[in-house]
Amino acid sequence: MVERQITGPVRKRRSSATLQRLEAARSRRAEQLERERENERRVDAALGPFAEAVTAIEAVERRREDRVAALQAQLERRLAELDRQRAAKIEEFERLAEQVRTDAEMEIGEWRAVMARSVAQIRAADVGASETAALLGISPKTVTVLSRLAVEARGHTSDGPASVSGADADSTAGLAERLAESSQHEPTHVPYPDGEGDVPAD
Repeated sequence: MVERQITGPVRKRRSSATLQRLEAARSRRAEQLERERENERRVDAALGPFAEAVTAIEAVERRREDRVAALQAQLERRLAELDRQRAAKIEEFERLAEQVRTDAEMEIGEWRAVMARSVAQIRAADVGASETAALLGISPKTVTVLSRLAVEARGHTSDGPASVSGADADSTAGLAERLAESSQHEPTHVPYPDGEGDVPAD
């Protein structure tokens, strides 16, 4: 009979090439894990500054909006104040301009009264309306208007007809002399209430 040799489980020995491959795989895995851990550390390190930057930007934006809103409100207040000052200046200008116009009208009225008296004195010296107009360089209609003004003025100052004094007569003569002298030059025109005719001004 053949004798059987009974032995325990046989453990195969791994070849050195297999061991090298396993060691290389383990090494690669370890390196991979280390890289992953390093990447996580880098990500964690970057998250902090990023979050800080986001928070800082939001704070800057809030400050910007608050400051812009404050400046806008300040601008609106300044513009409102300028509008009030402008309105006050316009009102003051209009008041002063109206006063100037009123004063000018009063002065013009006084000089028109002088012209009306002069026309009345000339007419009282038996000078016709056309001759008076030619003498003074005005239209006959203006002579009529000035004569009417003189009559109205006499009606306000006296119940009876006004007389021509010596001083008024001298004034009329002086006016005629000045008109004669000014006729050699270009006259300066003075407007009348009826808008017709001009009178050379002294």
